[in-house]
Amino acid sequence: MMQLTFLGTGSAFCLKNYHPNYLIETNNKRMLIDAGGDIRFSLLNAGYSYKDIQAIYITHLHNDHIGGMEFLAISTYFDKKCKPIDLFCHKILVDELWFNSLKGGLSSIQGKSLSLQDYFNITTRATGEQFMWEGLQFEIIQSIHIFNGFSTMPTFGLIIYDPQTDKTIFHTSDTQFIPELFLKYYQKADMIIQDCETSTLKSSVHAHYDDIKTLDPSIKAKMFLWHYQDNVVDQFEKWQKKAHKDGFRSFLKKGEKIIVDEEILHS
Repeated sequence: MMQLTFLGTGSAFCLKNYHPNYLIETNNKRMLIDAGGDIRFSLLNAGYSYKDIQAIYITHLHNDHIGGMEFLAISTYFDKKCKPIDLFCHKILVDELWFNSLKGGLSSIQGKSLSLQDYFNITTRATGEQFMWEGLQFEIIQSIHIFNGFSTMPTFGLIIYDPQTDKTIFHTSDTQFIPELFLKYYQKADMIIQDCETSTLKSSVHAHYDDIKTLDPSIKAKMFLWHYQDNVVDQFEKWQKKAHKDGFRSFLKKGEKIIVDEEILHS
């Protein structure tokens, strides 16, 4: 049986929520989906610590998704009771993760020069390729997050399939609103974890609520919204009623747990 624990559900700059990271729990093991800068606090708030994490999947390299990696690396490296965490990510991310994000803080310890491989057991895959963890099947799905005028910063969501229950989760990761790219994954999934911007002004680098609500009702009925701004936290019940009225399953709340089984989605 697979359980999802949403450590945080807020946007990158939220002050009343934690970053959008969650745990997949099965067979008494836990995979962390992204590790934002506040991960040590969000884990503690949910009753966990770095000692409870056996694996991590990284979607992309923004702080709300990798800012806590140094904490996890140092904590597990110096705690001799811990084994190295299994790190999964797209193959184009691994060098940039080290050289542009983590090397400055992790490459030197007293008497040693280290690399990413000293802290994590690394498995990389390409877009559309799969990996297995604790009986669950993961497929990497590429999306578009930011175009800087010269190149695209991709983000890598997931199709997560549990053969035991025959249930499929589609996790979009941070993404622009591109339903034509996602349609087959939306249709395939039993549960959709959807990036959802709720600010007054649209940033264009995240899918905005006003755009997402135009999707087909059959898709919205499977859709859980997160990565929202603090305006939702301030008036959560109002936004939740709005989401239900517009046909969505719900806004996800910090600390929420969902069991994904044959009957699908028990909070």
